[in-house]
Amino acid sequence: MSDGFTIGAASNAPTIFQCPHCDETIDSSAETCRFCGIKVDHEAAQKAAQLMAKINQGCSDASYMKSCAWALPVFFLLRYVPFLSWLGLDGFIGLLIGIPVWALRWWLKYGEIATAEADFLQARKTVKQIGIGGSILFVVFLALFIIASFMARFLGATNR
Repeated sequence: MSDGFTIGAASNAPTIFQCPHCDETIDSSAETCRFCGIKVDHEAAQKAAQLMAKINQGCSDASYMKSCAWALPVFFLLRYVPFLSWLGLDGFIGLLIGIPVWALRWWLKYGEIATAEADFLQARKTVKQIGIGGSILFVVFLALFIIASFMARFLGATNR
């Protein structure tokens, strides 16, 4: 028995949206809302389904980005574990570069969405914090690397 949500998932076309009358989630191919009975405008329903899918994907991407941001200090500490330092260094550098780029990409893809959806507003706030924090960390570690390189050259030149 099909509940109406599998057809859109199989065709990769978003088909679920919130009924504008009762706010229940329904399928855009339905003739009427199964909860309140209001007639479904299929063109508006398709647009609403696409927007809902984009909002859900934005929230999902933000959640995954937050998890990766929490992994950054883990990789930093893993650099000091014998036999795993290469993994820590690769993960740390990858996330240090990747997180600001990912946050910028998120803003370009989802930043223009205008919605009052609480989860999306929280996702937007999360991405903003992670993007700013990740960018600051990147600049700080890049500056430290440059300073350390110059100091190593300077100290190496004076010891000869």
